[in-house]
Amino acid sequence: MKKTKSENFYPLTLTRPIEELRCGARTLADHPERKIEYLWDLIIGLKEDLEADLRVMGSGVKGQVHPTAVIYNKENVLIEEGAEIEAQAVLDARQGPIYIGKNTVVKPQTYLKGPVSIGPECRIGGEVTHSIFHGYSNKAHYGFIGHSYIGEWVNLGAGTTNSNLKNNYGPVKVNVNGQEINSGQQFLGCFIGDFAKLGIGTLITTGAVIGVGANVFGGGVTPKIVPSFNWGANGKYKYDEFIRAAAAMMQRRGIKMTKQQAGILAELYKATR
Repeated sequence: MKKTKSENFYPLTLTRPIEELRCGARTLADHPERKIEYLWDLIIGLKEDLEADLRVMGSGVKGQVHPTAVIYNKENVLIEEGAEIEAQAVLDARQGPIYIGKNTVVKPQTYLKGPVSIGPECRIGGEVTHSIFHGYSNKAHYGFIGHSYIGEWVNLGAGTTNSNLKNNYGPVKVNVNGQEINSGQQFLGCFIGDFAKLGIGTLITTGAVIGVGANVFGGGVTPKIVPSFNWGANGKYKYDEFIRAAAAMMQRRGIKMTKQQAGILAELYKATR
């Protein structure tokens, strides 16, 4: 794997090394051949990465699929053990593979259009296309996520929707290290760090970057960059309240926050303005 600056993968590398970024159904550590420079390279190469992973991992249904759910191109889908596809959900793998991690629940009437990679223990509803979700994140209600990269322990409130195409059909620019970089991509969505919370009706602008632990609420369109631990429009999340909410979310999945995790988050919080 090409050596690159971890800052080019903000905000996902604030809480993990580059090698642990999800790449297809697995991680970059499992794809040493991948040459990436920016986070959106994982979105651009998602179809090929998933195809490579399914050649190794196999395809098929190991979880539960409701009889009314529809799977197009079933040989291009891997549903792991414990995962559940509920009534009238549609998994469309005709244009790219779909991977559903262990114990993830795909809610009724959800539409997933591949390539899509959903990590373990997620709750997915609405419409998702050409995107990556790390584990333990919630998008349980209506709304659209496309050409995006979502971290762990993220909660997207009902109606949260991102733009993945500019009105002028031009290439999407993304803020990297304080500089606007032209991705060269006509379709590109958002990048959301771990433990971010987006309230109901949030509309995410094209190419937006939302930091770790940010709490976005009030509806309307987000700015292009939301700093880590932001509270609403311009405030800063109080650390005690943040860590309490993060631990409570983890506890709902039967997981206790470790001292190491708490330490990383505390250091990140101190480093923010």
